[in-house]
Amino acid sequence: MRISLTWLGHSTVVLDLDGVRLITDPLLSAHNGPLRRRTDLPHPERWRGAETVLISHLHHDHAELASLRRLPGVPVLTGSGNVAWLRRHGIAGAVGLDDGPADQPWHRVRDGVEVRLTRADHHHRPMPHRPNDAHGHLVRTPAVTVWAAGDTSLYDEMAAIPDLLGRPLDLAIVPISGWGPRLSGGHMDGAQAAEAVALTGARHALAVHWGTLHVPFMSERPQGWMDRPHQEFTKALARVAPDCALLDLRPGESASLPS
Repeated sequence: MRISLTWLGHSTVVLDLDGVRLITDPLLSAHNGPLRRRTDLPHPERWRGAETVLISHLHHDHAELASLRRLPGVPVLTGSGNVAWLRRHGIAGAVGLDDGPADQPWHRVRDGVEVRLTRADHHHRPMPHRPNDAHGHLVRTPAVTVWAAGDTSLYDEMAAIPDLLGRPLDLAIVPISGWGPRLSGGHMDGAQAAEAVALTGARHALAVHWGTLHVPFMSERPQGWMDRPHQEFTKALARVAPDCALLDLRPGESASLPS
């Protein structure tokens, strides 16, 4: 089974699972509101053909309507509390899922690819104009299991993710930063994200949500802040989860997992 992924920057990851293409929190525009993109705009060939979108929550850097409208007709799997808002704003493919016990039915994409929600603790800065339903996603196929954490703080029950999957976790996609040098609540820094990976026992890890967006004129002040979280994550992962293989990617780069 062919298993590959491409990180397009921030929390946007394209997962190719033997011909089935999923995309997480698509941010496909040159910028995100007032935030500037540090890296090149993703080429449409990198995300074209996505069959399913996974939206963790409705913050502007994770549910950008302009990007979602570039994927017309594609199912958008998110928390049930987000669906009505998305449909009111023209995202007709929004599908609500619920975060339940391990025996809860999975949503079938096709060809054995299944998706369900999992917990995310990301309610520190509620939006007055959008719902605040926040989750991560679990994806499983006969060959691979994936946890796309979404934005979340660290919590002990991450250790139960393999139980929800029904088998060990192959790939953890974890956020390690924000869009500024100060990290607000409901996020993980590099060291906390490494602890999250260790709790789940993931075999591979990809750090996202870093090095992409910044306030205008602040990409290099204070010096190095955009890259420091990944350096911290790399060191911490080697210390607390030495058996986990780091996928050391930059925006636009791809990797493959052994099938």
